[in-house]
Amino acid sequence: MNTPPKWIRPAPLALAIALALGAQWTMLEQRNVALCLALYLCAIGVTVLAMLNGDERAPLPQLAPRATPRPRRIFRALLFWASMVCAVGAFTLNADSSFRVSGGIEYQFTLPGVIAWVASIGLFLSAFWQPAPARRSWRAGITLRPTGTTIALLAILALGAFFYFYRLDTLTAEMNSDHAEKLLDVNDILEGHTPVFFNRNTGREPLQFYITAALIKLTGVPLSHLALKLGTALLGWLTIPWTFLLAREMFDDTVGLLAAFFVATLRWPVTIARMGLRYPFTPFFAAASLYYVWRAIKYHQRNDFLLAGFWIGFGLLGYIPSRNVPLIALGILALYWVCAGIDRWRDWKAFAFNSALLFGLVGVIFMPLLRFSLDYPDMFWYRALTRVASAEKSIEGNIVWVFARNLVNLAEMFHYRGDEVWVTNVNGQPTLDFVTGGLLLLGVVIAIYRAARANLIVNGFLLTTFVALLLPSALALAFPRENPSLVRTGGAIPLTAILIALPLASWVKLLQGAPRGIGALKGIAVGAVLLAASALNYQWYFEQYAENYRNAAQNSTEAGAIVRGFVNSVGDFEHAYYIGYPHWMDGRAIAINAGNLYWDHFTLDAAEFIRPENPQANLLYLVHRDDAANLQKLQARYPTGQMRRVISRTPGKDFIVFFVPASPAR
Repeated sequence: MNTPPKWIRPAPLALAIALALGAQWTMLEQRNVALCLALYLCAIGVTVLAMLNGDERAPLPQLAPRATPRPRRIFRALLFWASMVCAVGAFTLNADSSFRVSGGIEYQFTLPGVIAWVASIGLFLSAFWQPAPARRSWRAGITLRPTGTTIALLAILALGAFFYFYRLDTLTAEMNSDHAEKLLDVNDILEGHTPVFFNRNTGREPLQFYITAALIKLTGVPLSHLALKLGTALLGWLTIPWTFLLAREMFDDTVGLLAAFFVATLRWPVTIARMGLRYPFTPFFAAASLYYVWRAIKYHQRNDFLLAGFWIGFGLLGYIPSRNVPLIALGILALYWVCAGIDRWRDWKAFAFNSALLFGLVGVIFMPLLRFSLDYPDMFWYRALTRVASAEKSIEGNIVWVFARNLVNLAEMFHYRGDEVWVTNVNGQPTLDFVTGGLLLLGVVIAIYRAARANLIVNGFLLTTFVALLLPSALALAFPRENPSLVRTGGAIPLTAILIALPLASWVKLLQGAPRGIGALKGIAVGAVLLAASALNYQWYFEQYAENYRNAAQNSTEAGAIVRGFVNSVGDFEHAYYIGYPHWMDGRAIAINAGNLYWDHFTLDAAEFIRPENPQANLLYLVHRDDAANLQKLQARYPTGQMRRVISRTPGKDFIVFFVPASPAR
């Protein structure tokens, strides 16, 4: 086949990108499925043509030289066995069950247990850590020298800081019951309790609560919704550099910077990170873990295996979907071994030993939770089993058919129909905008093409981990309405960003060989695409989503402000009451917003909190605007009571304040 001149090579891929963006715009704006599919088919065909005529394939992984110093085996063996002894201590000593909550027994971290746990991790790393080789790969980290890549990454981090922290105090606007449960757990830590696993709200891993408690101690921010959001937004923002490192290690600086840009601006990671719940823990730890798993495959350096185990292990303390990351790592290592060729079999002992070290360190880090999971498996696995199995609700229909249907719905999440939960999405809209949605499909096509043609290891790693990290959503067999889920698929965010970056990065590479006039279009065209994507995501999150969330959430901040105003003026918490109503505010959220986590004067029947007809203190009741029965009880008992309708800033969220003045002193 004749190779086309360099000046024309960028044209097919540019056309493919335009067709893909047009296809996704047609789907989102006109819901014209037939035209969308036709345009996508054309885009795929042109993309393959562009790859045939000008694709610069990424090189296969090249092994770096192994560390030459031989370890002192006796000393390292002593360190290893000391680590195992400490690991047993971490398993046995972090099981104080003296603290009980409504959900049952909570094992506590103890000082001896934590010392043993930290020592076991440190000793394990010390026993097997190898000195750096003489020629260390320049890709080991982010250089601080003022290179163009470094400056671009710093600019992306600054842009990401805007997306992740701008208006964080007011968006998301309100707490829900999950937030209230989390703050109760954080308060337990602040009061001196140190649970290994938090039993409230069907059970939760501990990492978020300790991070939030530390932020409260270090920054002085009050125990509030904002305290939760600060920790999760910070974790979401830190996912940006990890994604850059992973993408750069797999491909090059261009893919790394573009992938980092999309993690910084895409509404998907921004939304789940600013929520204040544990959702961003999965993408953060997935990016860090996969970075070192890939380096382990690429360089066969033991330290990379150890660091992969370190990040995977601590990821298990974050959010439930991270529990599949060890299985993904095992599958990736096995797949690499099968696909790498006969040359790798000569080094199979070292590879197997290092892989065992990876999972051994995961086990050491997991020790405290392992003890709890063995003693209370029903609690530890409850949340997962209620979705995958029939622990809470029977699976309706044939399980194979349910799973197949879930896979179809999962495949639609990026382009056609996304999450239906108002907390994370707007009316089931697709997860991506028309720019990034179109680019994602082309990225998948490019990765499949390169994997099939010559570069199976790099692109196979990318595609396999991408699909595997989406599966926790499809496994909601008992609750298929919860699929697709933006939070359970969150681990795929870094891989999604890389796939979105591939078409643009390939186009940029093709433009580099074009004449100066055509090459000058590179910055303008790529900049226009990135500007359009960021503008669309900004408008969606800070305007459309913000309004939708406020309309759906209950306005506990306004109710809390009323109670706080009463307490700070003419009353106290002892004489303030919340009369609940079906599907209305969570009283605990009102208490937190009022500044007193322990205020619990909640009831569904006002008669429980009716005081003598002539009270000696001012009384305050919060009542739903449609709760005629309880309003009638209050008016009957307190004919001098003053009823006022509080006009909410959110239409349809008004509520009633019933104020009873104290009787005059005699």
